[in-house]
Amino acid sequence: MKKFGYGPLALSFWIPFASLLLYFVYRHMAPFGSSTILTVDLGQQYLDYFAQFKTTILHDPSSFFYSFSSGLGGDMIGEWSYYLMSPFNLFFLLADAQSLPAWILLVTILKLATAGLTMGLFLKNSYHLKGYAITLFAINYPLSAWFVANALNLLWLDTAILLPLLLCTLHRLLKTGKTWPFIIVLIATILSNYYIAWMIALFLVLYLPIAYQQEDVALLPIKSLIKICLAGITAIVATAWLWLPTLDQLTLGKTTHSANWTLGFENNPATLFFKLIPGSFDFSQMQTGQANFLVAPVVLFFLWPFFTKKNIRLSERVASLFALIVLLLATCWIPLVLLFHGGQYPVWYPARFSFLISFLLIVMAARGYDSDQALTNLARGFYLLATLTITVLGSFFMNQLSYLNKPELFTFLFGYLLTLLTLIFVTKKQIKQFLLLLITAVFLMANLALTLNHLSYLTNAEYQKGAKQVTMVNRHLEKDRSWYRVAEGIGRTYNDGFLGYFKAGSHFSSLLPASSSAFFRNMGQIAGDSKISYSNGTIITDSLLSFKYYLDQSQDASADRTQSLKRSFRPDYLQSASQSSGNGWRLVKNERALPVAYAASKEALSFKNQKRYPLQNQANLLKSLVGQSNQQILTQQPLEVSGSYNIQKLGQITGGSIVQIDHKQPSTLVLTFTPQTDGAYYLNLGGAFDLSGVTIIANGQRVTQQTGYDHSVALNVANNAKGQKQLLTFVFDKSVSNRYLDDLALYALDQDLVNQDLSELQQHPLNVEKSNSRYLKGTIQTTKAQPLIMTSIPSAPGWVAKVDGRVVPTKTVAGGLIAIPTTAGKHQITLSYMPPLFLPGLILSATFITVVAVVALFSGYKVRFSLARNRRP
Repeated sequence: MKKFGYGPLALSFWIPFASLLLYFVYRHMAPFGSSTILTVDLGQQYLDYFAQFKTTILHDPSSFFYSFSSGLGGDMIGEWSYYLMSPFNLFFLLADAQSLPAWILLVTILKLATAGLTMGLFLKNSYHLKGYAITLFAINYPLSAWFVANALNLLWLDTAILLPLLLCTLHRLLKTGKTWPFIIVLIATILSNYYIAWMIALFLVLYLPIAYQQEDVALLPIKSLIKICLAGITAIVATAWLWLPTLDQLTLGKTTHSANWTLGFENNPATLFFKLIPGSFDFSQMQTGQANFLVAPVVLFFLWPFFTKKNIRLSERVASLFALIVLLLATCWIPLVLLFHGGQYPVWYPARFSFLISFLLIVMAARGYDSDQALTNLARGFYLLATLTITVLGSFFMNQLSYLNKPELFTFLFGYLLTLLTLIFVTKKQIKQFLLLLITAVFLMANLALTLNHLSYLTNAEYQKGAKQVTMVNRHLEKDRSWYRVAEGIGRTYNDGFLGYFKAGSHFSSLLPASSSAFFRNMGQIAGDSKISYSNGTIITDSLLSFKYYLDQSQDASADRTQSLKRSFRPDYLQSASQSSGNGWRLVKNERALPVAYAASKEALSFKNQKRYPLQNQANLLKSLVGQSNQQILTQQPLEVSGSYNIQKLGQITGGSIVQIDHKQPSTLVLTFTPQTDGAYYLNLGGAFDLSGVTIIANGQRVTQQTGYDHSVALNVANNAKGQKQLLTFVFDKSVSNRYLDDLALYALDQDLVNQDLSELQQHPLNVEKSNSRYLKGTIQTTKAQPLIMTSIPSAPGWVAKVDGRVVPTKTVAGGLIAIPTTAGKHQITLSYMPPLFLPGLILSATFITVVAVVALFSGYKVRFSLARNRRP
């Protein structure tokens, strides 16, 4: 059987592989049907990163360090260390935008199956299991609840795959004193994902006493500990080139949010028992749920002999129990929750380390496994009572826990009872082992299906519709060799720039710098802790930020195809001619867009943002760039209430409150205004105006606007409509009992002044001679009135500017953009980006590895010389 790949280790790989493949075929996921594996972050974020992986490897290596597709631009080495260091990503080099979902499905299957293989190797080599007992316990790891629930978080899986290999080398180190295998796997663990590696490092501290009790240690405990510590230091220093710049990026974003350390509990630990029920994961659990650590009944049943067998040392049992208690507490007790998650509360996907609980349960059960030993009467009674208790209590909690239902409870009950009956009544070793393996595989497959059935997935048609719009953009712009960005009026995700390979304005990342969010807020764009969206652009921000093109919805019948992709409402582009177009989309050119750098007034250096007033910030920024601070670009315009329905009398518009009369009916507010010019008119919405359940309609057209932000934004509601009465209708769902009209006001731009100012700034552009994702070189003519070189590049540590070959300090304008002070004249300019701490980290890693290699070679030479001398007659 082994010859044909059906041995215990092979089955540890093939059973998870087949389980996932059969389920995905059953669900008709691409390439097997009309659905895809894409859901939540996998479809909204990770897929685009995989496209960026291919772009970097095959087309633009410089984007490993920096990318202008990351919002307005951002560091990428930190993104790579978190999202893209998996060797499985090499499969994506074979993919294109249309086939990516199918390749993601393949990689998902391979990752989980490989976890089964590494677990099997660990159980065989370190726990000395034999035969199909290896398979029996090994498949519990890749098909545990954590792997199934987090199969969509591909970036975390590699580190979990490496855990069994890491501990296998740890056992070898304790037994033989050899450290190199442990160091190599530890390096791979850190490189695969620093976040999950941190959790594994904490687990190593808990696991070391367990491993030490199991092995006939070659060295004294203190010497073993010293070797392990030195191995850890070696791995950490060897990977400094990656984690040091990543740490720097974390200090700019993630770590700026302080967590509230208390001694309380984040969730109720008593309900953790229900997570042993198959299918105990859904969208609700994904957001604010509990740890996923389900394994098959056989694992829990063999915990009993682990704690009762006399040939297992008491110290090992105590150490194992202590580790298990710590891990379980870390799922709910706040200090341990924060410790295991690097000092930050996880946003969605709680208890991200819970694969460690499953792993520990499996290895404890594997230690207690004895196919010839029967469960005692006390054990039988305990497990029967526990099974029935959880089932009965689960039936009472079905209305309180969204993931519980009758099929799941019955699956739990039958799975545990069949396992218990097999252990009690089947005495023949081979038949018992076969039945236990069969029941375990079916139970885990049932959990797989029940869990993934709780999630909804993007259809292939929906994905292809969005992907085609995004990828077509770059094809139609290949002839334009200038430096520009594309603003998206329609789009698939926040990371479209990665998939379409163009410079965009939005981004979704766990490593988003806080400064990027702050700049977007001040300019009236949607911003959060991990997302920025350039969906509320104005003619000022479009031009100052180098958005030369706007991807708009087409104005023909095919527009219905992109309705679900619509992001913004921009009447100021409605009458612009299309540069190119396709089914449901068109590209519009912004003739006023400024280049990536241009000469401007040094007054911009004294510009200060005002909170809550993004339109005023934009106008003031433009005025300061041209040195005309006295211009009146922006004016507030009158708004009138022309009608309402089911609303109490509104005392005022700005700062007023909508209060419904009949809570069973929707309500409506109609505002009107008449433009006095043909310029752009903008509706200011304060952050306290909650738009959930609110529909805004401008002259019969629905206004697309995101909700959930906490800062002011401005909507373009009219353009080129002088003398024409405009209607703004707010429709409030019947669920909306009241709404505060925070900063609801109308503003108009003096279009002639705006055009005049932008034309002036276009007079002295940077003539780009050479550029890539982290480098710009060109010439520029500055003047006495405009000595400042202003850019649309986000200010960040790592950028170095040279003027005429000399490094000069840069300044930050508007809290977010790079500016370079110069004197009047013609200048050669270069801007280059290198991630902070990357070069120090690289030098440290390279030097350390070189020294270690020389010492190792010298030591080996001395040993060989000594042996040769001793062999002489």
